[in-house]
Amino acid sequence: MGGKMFAELMTIYLQGLLFSTITVLSICGFWIFFRAKRKLDKTASERQHFLYEMIMIALLLIPVLSFAFMSILIVLKS
Repeated sequence: MGGKMFAELMTIYLQGLLFSTITVLSICGFWIFFRAKRKLDKTASERQHFLYEMIMIALLLIPVLSFAFMSILIVLKS
């Protein structure tokens, strides 16, 4: 009985993790493209610094947003 509930929660968490990964990577990709298109970073060092910032932001946001998406999925499934 308890194993089934745990498996269902893990399934919902993994779905939330997938949705948050797709969301964060698409937003970061759009922002990187936007900055590259407008040529806001003049030197290679500035571009590299911005890319590292985007990677750090993505790594921090994905797990947090996965719980937010998980809670939305739980509400929608109930």
